[in-house]
Amino acid sequence: MHLFHRLFTMLVLLSAFICTDLFAVHTYTSEPAADFTATGLVNNKTGALVGTLFLDPSLPVSKITIAPTMSSASVQMYYVNQNQLYVSTLSGSLYVTYFKTNGTQVGSNLTTQSSLTFNSLDATRPVSFYILVNSSEYTTFLNTVRNIFIIIQSPNRFVSMGCASAFTLLSPSNMTYPVLSNQGESTLPTPFVGGGLTGPAGDRTIFIGEPGVSSNFWVNYNIADEPVYNISFANSDVYIQDIGYATLSPIPLTNLNLQVENYQNTYLGQSRVNVRFYQDGYPTFRFLHTANPACQLPYTLWVNQTEVPYNMPFSPWPAPMAAINVAQISLMVRQQDLDAALEGEYTTTITVEVISGI
Repeated sequence: MHLFHRLFTMLVLLSAFICTDLFAVHTYTSEPAADFTATGLVNNKTGALVGTLFLDPSLPVSKITIAPTMSSASVQMYYVNQNQLYVSTLSGSLYVTYFKTNGTQVGSNLTTQSSLTFNSLDATRPVSFYILVNSSEYTTFLNTVRNIFIIIQSPNRFVSMGCASAFTLLSPSNMTYPVLSNQGESTLPTPFVGGGLTGPAGDRTIFIGEPGVSSNFWVNYNIADEPVYNISFANSDVYIQDIGYATLSPIPLTNLNLQVENYQNTYLGQSRVNVRFYQDGYPTFRFLHTANPACQLPYTLWVNQTEVPYNMPFSPWPAPMAAINVAQISLMVRQQDLDAALEGEYTTTITVEVISGI
């Protein structure tokens, strides 16, 4: 057992907005906005590219499973009228494109299907996912909302498109592969749109960037801006003189600040902005001994009385969001881990990344 006052730690906090892929893994990159310009994939349907799957050729992929199916998930269109949020539901389908080993590009339109088996998949080229809706249904929706404007004489603001459908990636032996996405690296189903909660600004919703129809439909509409975030820790370097206090309760480290630079032009009334915390290169948080990095001390992060999940979506700020949002970050260690720790100075680096929010 080592004396608590002889165990010192140096905590280094950094903020970043990109995740470095260090190991063999399949990566899914979701689009930040829906443009509704995909009109030639399926007759009488329009939609948007929502994400791209980049495969690792060393991990052979056989198929994906889809749940819920698009016939059950539907597509939600969120808009604001007289400062109230409304949602209209449209029927939709999932359109998938991939390349075969002979160079041919294949497209599949999926509505009720719960899985897609790849045929001679070329894993060196990306797989693209589109959310499509019926063109006439989409036009009817636009006209309906436009008529609301004519009757009420109140400008509308389109906010986002949502869909709850998600996929799981399987090997030829039906083993579930982890997928790295904006919700972290997980074997859990990966949403085609974002990565978590549904709602006007949840992870399973994306900003509407371009309506993709003739401008006369949109003369009375104000498209909500995609928010511009500035995230930072109040102190980038924190020194903990006596880590022993962290065994009793979480000890404050610093504040995490999130500023929405264009707040007035975005819709944040019902949203929760999610972030994820992780330590690059490690599966959990831990201090590393400066003289012997193999000697490590595990710890957990906390916001108020809630433990921060490692490398997964987490919302430190309650809705509604403000232009400037603050959350106090704390740290805690277990007594048994501290007792087993080697004396000396320790360091750690934490990365925080914004992964969702409209």
